[in-house]
Amino acid sequence: MRRRDAVGGLLALTAVTMPLRARAQAPKHENPFRIATLPDRVAPSNEWFSDAMRDLGWMEGRDFIVVQSGLFGMSNNEQQLGEAIKHVLANKPDLILTGGTAYALIAHRAVPATPIAMVNSGYPVEAGLAESLARPGKNVTGNTIYAGVEVWGKLLQLLRDAQPSLRRVSVLWAYVPPAFPREEVEPCYAELRNAARLLGLQLQIVEVANPDRLSAALVEIEAEKPDALLLAGAPTVQVLASEAQFAVNNRLPSIVDYPWPVGLIKPYPVLAYGPALRELVRSAAGSVDKILRGANPSDLPIQLPARFELILNLQTAKMIGLTISPDLRLRADEVIE
Repeated sequence: MRRRDAVGGLLALTAVTMPLRARAQAPKHENPFRIATLPDRVAPSNEWFSDAMRDLGWMEGRDFIVVQSGLFGMSNNEQQLGEAIKHVLANKPDLILTGGTAYALIAHRAVPATPIAMVNSGYPVEAGLAESLARPGKNVTGNTIYAGVEVWGKLLQLLRDAQPSLRRVSVLWAYVPPAFPREEVEPCYAELRNAARLLGLQLQIVEVANPDRLSAALVEIEAEKPDALLLAGAPTVQVLASEAQFAVNNRLPSIVDYPWPVGLIKPYPVLAYGPALRELVRSAAGSVDKILRGANPSDLPIQLPARFELILNLQTAKMIGLTISPDLRLRADEVIE
C-alpha cells in the first residue's frame, strides 16, 4: 500500500503534459559519453537512471553508454575491488557512477581526475572524499544517504516503537575497513551507543566484513539472545536475506538501514528506513547531467536526502508473532500487507 500514489500520479501527469521545448537537450558530442558503474546497477535502479537521464535530454545509446564493472553488491575484498576498478579504467570512462563510499574511494584513489558521481555514500567528508558537502573540492560529488549520524538512533527508536518491551538489540554491521574507513564508522558507533543508553537498551555490535564471516556472526548473536536486530550494510542481497531469515527463525523484529525494493529480499525485514531510492537515482542523474555539460564536480554540492521512507512489513511481523501499533502503521510510507 503506497500512501503517496495520488501525488505520484499527479506528478507523472505533469511530466507527460510538460511542453517538449521545456526539456533540456543533450549537448552535441562526437561520441556517446562513457559512464562506468561501480558496482553495477541492477533493476530497477538502472531503469530509473535511464529514465532520469532521458528527462534531462540524454538518450542512452545515442548520448551516453553505460559500461559495467562486472561487480555486483557490496564488497570488502581488496583484490575484488582492485580487479573491478581495473576493468572500469580499461574502458576509459568519461565519468564513474558509484554506489557506496567504498567504491567512490577506490575510484578516487585510482583516477583523481575522472569525475565521480555517487548515487549513495555514507559520510564522504569523514571518509576523505570531500572537503565539505557544500563544496567538495575534489573529483567527487553526488549524494550522501544519511543526513547525519542521528539516523542510527532513529533506527533503534523505530525498533522500540515496533516492540515497546525491547531491551537488547544486536547490530549486524558490514560498514567495516578496509573498504570503509574507521573515521567514517566510529561516529556511527558512538551515536548507536549513545542512543541505546538514552533508550535504556543493551547493545551488541557484530562486524561482518564479508559473507564468509556471516555464520560466525550469527552464532555470536544467538548466544547474546537479543530481542531485535539492526541490519546495517549487508555485503550482498543474499547475505541480507540470510540475516532476515535468521531474524524470522528466532522470532526477532529486524530493521534495515536502506529501503531495498520490496520483492528483492525474502523475507523482507519488519522495518526498513532510509532515503527514497528512486529520488537518490534521479538526484545522481542530475549531478551527471551537470558534469557532462561542463561543470566541475569539485564545485557541485553533495546532496542530502530529500526524503526518508519507512517501509513496514506486516507479513514478516505476523510470521514472528509481532503486533504492530496503529500509530506505527500510520507513520509508514509503505505497508506490506
